[in-house]
Amino acid sequence: MTNDTKEIVDHISRLEGQLASVKKELMEHDVDCLRASTTLLSAARSFAGLRQKFTEAFLRKHFVGKVAARDTEKFEKLVALIKG
Repeated sequence: MTNDTKEIVDHISRLEGQLASVKKELMEHDVDCLRASTTLLSAARSFAGLRQKFTEAFLRKHFVGKVAARDTEKFEKLVALIKG
């Protein structure tokens, strides 16, 4: 497993934990909506980060070796744009 793959899998595991926490909170008799919504917001941000990391890893795996030296700067700008 590559380092990028391990980081992505670990990120997915953390996201699964956050979603499980929200689900558990919502199943409680006395739901703490503020706590559940805060955890859900964290999960949404985590998913956005996961999407960025996955996209960056995909681009690096499939295009970095194929990017001409003159286009390396453009590629790095594209990655920076994806990272937001």
